[in-house]
Amino acid sequence: MKIKSTPVKLRAMAVLVFLALTGAAHAQTGKFIRFTSAHSMFPDTLRKDGYTYNGKFFDAATHYSDSSVLIYVPSYFSPKEKTNLVFWFHGWGNNIDTACRQFQLTEQFEASGRNAVFVFPEGPKNASDSYGGKLEQSQVFQALVKDVGEKLQEHGILPKKKFLLDQFDISLAGHSGAYRVISRIINKTPVREVILFDALYGGNDAFLAWLSDADHRFINIYTKDGGTYDNSLLVAKTITEANIPLLLVKEEEVDDNLLRNKKVVMFSSKGHNEVITHNRNWERFLRTGN
Repeated sequence: MKIKSTPVKLRAMAVLVFLALTGAAHAQTGKFIRFTSAHSMFPDTLRKDGYTYNGKFFDAATHYSDSSVLIYVPSYFSPKEKTNLVFWFHGWGNNIDTACRQFQLTEQFEASGRNAVFVFPEGPKNASDSYGGKLEQSQVFQALVKDVGEKLQEHGILPKKKFLLDQFDISLAGHSGAYRVISRIINKTPVREVILFDALYGGNDAFLAWLSDADHRFINIYTKDGGTYDNSLLVAKTITEANIPLLLVKEEEVDDNLLRNKKVVMFSSKGHNEVITHNRNWERFLRTGN
């Protein structure tokens, strides 16, 4: 017998489908803010005519015109003298929305308990490109931090006061091609923490200069086939030879206590796209950095 759905049931089903499609089914109870910034990555003059990679053309209108910035403020956030801003940068073929869904970024952020604000500027949208746009220019990232601070003040999350960069404790994190924009920022702006998910393809000189500071926290998780294996070991070797304390370890050997080491280079047997969600790594890396 065919059962006829009531309007209430149909509405409930529609809500469930919408939540599943948007990724909102995860139990985030914090606040989302989305805005555009003149100091985000794009548009940028070096991609005004688009970009071609491996014979595929990525036009500017589709891939390099979105200046969106997503902010997520967890439910338990409480302003302190210094506000920890955790910036995330996506890899190839992704965008803010697909990356948040695929890797459960805001869900893991909420669950981590870190008293911080998650900030996600749009990158090369759905493109095979690591270019960091305007954020590769000196001082532009700092202007973006100011924009984020003002937006948080506007929404009553931070008290209104004159912008000073040292009011913020800055962390940078990302996946895959995110290494490039992170490497261009770390030595131009005070950055305390870097977390790389199978992303150490290059930028070695910049990373090594930043790593020379004993107080800087660094986690690099790499895989066998993601393209970062040899370079991760090279960087680890260089750090060790410089007498900088480093934990070189396999993922299955790591517990929360070991993750509190300042410099961790970790091998994962998982795939390039698995390392963020496996063992809820994003959540636990955030939690142990508090």
